[in-house]
Amino acid sequence: MKWNLLLIIFLCLSLTSWGQKETVIDQQILANGKIIKLTSNPLGDENKKYAIECINRLTNDTIVNYIDSVQHAHCSPPNSIFFINDSLGFFTESGGCYASYNWLFRTTDMGLTWKFIESGSRTDGNSFRMLNNESFYMFNELNGIIVWEIKEGKLVYSITKDGGVTWTTKTQSIMDKSNTQEIQSISFSADGQVTLVCCEKFIVESGRKRVSIIQSNDFGKSFHKLK
Repeated sequence: MKWNLLLIIFLCLSLTSWGQKETVIDQQILANGKIIKLTSNPLGDENKKYAIECINRLTNDTIVNYIDSVQHAHCSPPNSIFFINDSLGFFTESGGCYASYNWLFRTTDMGLTWKFIESGSRTDGNSFRMLNNESFYMFNELNGIIVWEIKEGKLVYSITKDGGVTWTTKTQSIMDKSNTQEIQSISFSADGQVTLVCCEKFIVESGRKRVSIIQSNDFGKSFHKLK
């Protein structure tokens, strides 16, 4: 009876561990074919909970760098990565208690060390937009953009011209101040184009109204309304 009980406990622990193995949060394929992954391991110690993995598919070599130079809030884990090359990249943390976190971190050594970057984060109530690779994009090693929101007819966004070291928040009047449209989706292209699909706020799908298309063709320096 005692051995049966021990066997059951062992099997339960094994199944629990199996269900909590490494999880891929986000991944990206670089221009050189290497794969970059942001992973989490709930069984690892607190300083080795998240890691950046660089996988060379030609040689099957894998480099793992733990994100142990950053203290993560329990309610705001890393949610996306954006690497420009083997060395230069970013990860984002968003959400958290009372939607109080919207953080950007930058590395120049493949995730060995990280630096917090002031990105112009906006977390003002209902206009809060999560920072991740749906709203954040680097066109190249110098130019990048973060699209935040449309507020009182103005598009609010941040741009960088120095590889993400510093960011400048910009606003551009794009529609009537009384317009209540919000951003539904964003798409980017490496040649400097940003396209926003906007629509008036709705609760159920049947309440969706005609959309507006807003676009930039110059890395976010200026935007114009297409329809």
